[in-house]
Amino acid sequence: FFFQFFLQPMESEGLRVTERSNELTDELDVVGSLGMARLIRQTDEQLFCGWREYPCVYDEQILSRVEKLSVLAEERLLNNIVKGEKNAFIFSGCGTSGRIAWLCARSYNRIIAAHYPDVARAFRYSISGGDQSLVISNELPEDDPLQGEADLLSVSEDCDTAMFFGITCGMSAPYVAGQINHAMQQDKMNAVLIGFNPVNLSRDAQIEGWEHTCRDVFTRLEKQAEEADDLKNCVLNPIIGPEPLTGSSRMKGGSMTKILLDAIFLPAFARILSKFETIPTRHSFSTSTQCICLMERIARQVHLSSQDIANVTEMAGQVLAKRTARLCYVGFGSAGLIGLIDASEMVDTYGCREDEVRAFISQGWGNCSNNEGNLETMGEAFHLSNKDFIRDILPSLTSDDAVVFLGIEGETEEDEGEQQKMVLRVLDSNAQVAAVHVGFIPSYFKHLQNTRAVLCPLSCDALGTTTDPFFAHFGLKLALNVITTGANVIRGAVYKNKMINITVSNNKLFYRASEIVAELVGCTAEHARECMLKVVYETDMLTEEILVNKLSSHLEIASKKAMVVPQAMLLATGKWTLQEAQEAIKGKESLRTLIDSVVKKQQQVE
Repeated sequence: FFFQFFLQPMESEGLRVTERSNELTDELDVVGSLGMARLIRQTDEQLFCGWREYPCVYDEQILSRVEKLSVLAEERLLNNIVKGEKNAFIFSGCGTSGRIAWLCARSYNRIIAAHYPDVARAFRYSISGGDQSLVISNELPEDDPLQGEADLLSVSEDCDTAMFFGITCGMSAPYVAGQINHAMQQDKMNAVLIGFNPVNLSRDAQIEGWEHTCRDVFTRLEKQAEEADDLKNCVLNPIIGPEPLTGSSRMKGGSMTKILLDAIFLPAFARILSKFETIPTRHSFSTSTQCICLMERIARQVHLSSQDIANVTEMAGQVLAKRTARLCYVGFGSAGLIGLIDASEMVDTYGCREDEVRAFISQGWGNCSNNEGNLETMGEAFHLSNKDFIRDILPSLTSDDAVVFLGIEGETEEDEGEQQKMVLRVLDSNAQVAAVHVGFIPSYFKHLQNTRAVLCPLSCDALGTTTDPFFAHFGLKLALNVITTGANVIRGAVYKNKMINITVSNNKLFYRASEIVAELVGCTAEHARECMLKVVYETDMLTEEILVNKLSSHLEIASKKAMVVPQAMLLATGKWTLQEAQEAIKGKESLRTLIDSVVKKQQQVE
């Protein structure tokens, strides 16, 4: 039987840069913690030096657009400040892209509030699935272009003009495609697409309930941008190469998104502020080029601490390898926001439990400046404050658990006394302890010295502006990406450089999962998809009733299932029944070990 999406011509995901396997990290799972830190350091270099023959962020065709957008942003911000206009800047995306959109909107609004408190909030964001997606993996709404359009209308209806930035790292999110399609038709909107594939390789799969594909929309945008060259429509797509972990765009994709937005808006603010006041800074970033160079400098400074990062990675990996253990980020100042962005991807990317990796933030939701306000009533996962950690987590910590403190130089949301009290209380527990701190070492960090704590100081000599540590946020993100990626490699959730336990929760992830199964087992993508459906519906025989369902119906069920990909891999070999596959996985402490033996046996047969 062939159901409708089996009959669709399959795009070759392997040809899309963001879905390729990075040749630098093919042995990511066998090189140890320090080896992983070094390999990811090399792939982070591709953020700035680019990949193969494609244009990078320093090439004229990209950099000139960034500089022009920065000048336009400066002009509109000045009109807001001087003339009282309501020009908006809207960032939108799904998953990590949406979280970076939120982080940047929050930070830029803080600049306005600090210097021009009477000016209305200019920076806005939308994220597929709403603000709950800031905390939990919520991938299915990514497939809805009409909801994307509705969300854009909601955040833009009261503005005079809007610069809209639609972020989709793989150029594959229907939610963003719907917004770009809408923005292109509005006279008052600029439509800017941020992604990291050539436009002709954007996703071309059919979208349920919509007449367009992502490629249709993005190709039209690119064509209009080239014809008019007036910034009404624009594409920012430096090619940064495949992710160190195949398809995990939370890493380089999220980092480059922040680089681009900061390179547009921080110089715009710097030039505006210089017109009215003297702003002391150790580094000049009045141009986009200067800002990007500073980002590159920070990346190099962070990766100087590869050994320390590896030490924290090893500790975190040993914790996650225990089935019931917990890894908690406890952030001081705004550092917890970066911890939240990092932790929120663990369920869908690695199949972690919802309580396995959590982040806690100074002042909780009060520090988030999010659209929907305090979401504590949505459940325990939404209890984000450090006080929640003390009340709910600290009393039950065991020697299997780990707490990683996060901090940034110069932030004062808690006074030093409160920080030290928190540190002492955690040290009094049996939990393992680590600290990752950016910049000058504070008192709480010194208090951890000569204890069991694993310490990771990160250099950063360009923290940010007078309001937010933008560059420190970037550096901390790079470090945390290494730590949680490496930790999940150690726990056995990665084979070579491929995710082998992703949650199958949207269209993109369904096809990505089937490609992983097909590649590793050596079967057709069609057979891989059949095996995945057998796992989803818990049957060894697919009925016609199952096969005629729409993909969205399958995904509703699949998103609630664990171990879909590894079970499908065993089924795809033809040597296991579903029950046997379930028992084989249940009995293995390391998923990677099982998959490695399966792959090697398949290769022997071939």
